[in-house]
Amino acid sequence: MKIVLILFLLPIIIGCANIQQSKNDIQLNYSDYKKKLDASEIKNFKLSGKISLYVNKKGLSGRMQWVSVNGNDIIEIYDPFNSIVAKISFTEYPRKFSFKPSSSSQSKEAKNIVKHIFTNNDNIFTLKKFLLFPPTELSDNQNVSINFNNWTIRFSGIHNIDHKTPKIVEYTKDNISLKIFINNLIL
Repeated sequence: MKIVLILFLLPIIIGCANIQQSKNDIQLNYSDYKKKLDASEIKNFKLSGKISLYVNKKGLSGRMQWVSVNGNDIIEIYDPFNSIVAKISFTEYPRKFSFKPSSSSQSKEAKNIVKHIFTNNDNIFTLKKFLLFPPTELSDNQNVSINFNNWTIRFSGIHNIDHKTPKIVEYTKDNISLKIFINNLIL
């Protein structure tokens, strides 16, 4: 009888065990990241993914598409219903920005959140650099965090494509939080 009870309970106990590997987190300082950085110039790319962003505990979620051709970048932010919230255009040399919120009846608050994050010189170029050049230490079993100019940038997971691409990049600074879930990055 004991053997039957053990054979019955053993699969239940094993099934309840957590077999997921915990990821290791590495904390890098910016100088270590920069030393190992293979920052060959990337002039053209197309990134698509989902985003969630918060400023002062007010947030927005949706998707984004970022296209860069010869230094001319266009970012389109969409709400969960696939309506455009805003279109941001910019060039790095010379630095020029254009912010076009949608004319729909969407929340002014949502448009202000997007504008606050994506039209600041420091924010947008920090975002771009870390999206295109994740740390070499990043792997499926190892997350990496970097502190840079009061930003904490956290990388999680990795896509199996030609270019090393993180699955998730999270940017936090003071009362700002932006999380990008990358679906595709084409160079």
